[in-house]
Amino acid sequence: MPSYFIKTKWVHNLVTIYLITFISSCTTPPRSVKPPTSVARAMETRSFEGDLVTILKASINSLQDMDYTIDVLNSDIGLISASRTSERRKANLANENNNSEQMSAGEQACLVAGGFVAIVVLISFLDSIFDGGSSNDGDSSIWSGPTTINNRDDEPDGPIIYRYKIMINLTELDNNQTRVRVSASGESEQDGKILATGGIHEIEFFSKFFAGMNQGLFLDKNTN
Repeated sequence: MPSYFIKTKWVHNLVTIYLITFISSCTTPPRSVKPPTSVARAMETRSFEGDLVTILKASINSLQDMDYTIDVLNSDIGLISASRTSERRKANLANENNNSEQMSAGEQACLVAGGFVAIVVLISFLDSIFDGGSSNDGDSSIWSGPTTINNRDDEPDGPIIYRYKIMINLTELDNNQTRVRVSASGESEQDGKILATGGIHEIEFFSKFFAGMNQGLFLDKNTN
């Protein structure tokens, strides 16, 4: 077997390994930035017309419409805990480090792996230019496309699982008003390995919950 074929095959295998590393290291779901406490509370809090029991029922209905399972329910103190497991990402998890200029470990791994891939591809390209004519036996079996490499045990092959948890606190106010405070957190997992954890601070996430409450209260009011 000509030395050029061996060298080219070695380079090809090395490129493939780094491509696998590059892809697997970039599977970490995107992260959002944690807002200031005052902004987060404004996003997570709404007041509704109705007593605590009425608003409690509307909160439960909205959670169930969003496919959450009620884990804890205490009507005496106005506390609800609910959770959901999904293979679809419903919201970005917050990066608790507010320094947005600092790259995450996943981003650093992507950058390093991408740099290695670029270097190895360049070496392979230069070899094909300067050493392409060194083989005299007419062997045409030089890298003609991707080859199959056996999966390594440490390669992720399962789906990313997202788990979300919602905590709701209800406070009955004067003038038949009830304040609802919602907090949410989540984690992502793949093949039993936690990829990311953090709070949820996206206005769309909370707006969907509060919109479901408004709709439920409207329907209850107009059907009774």
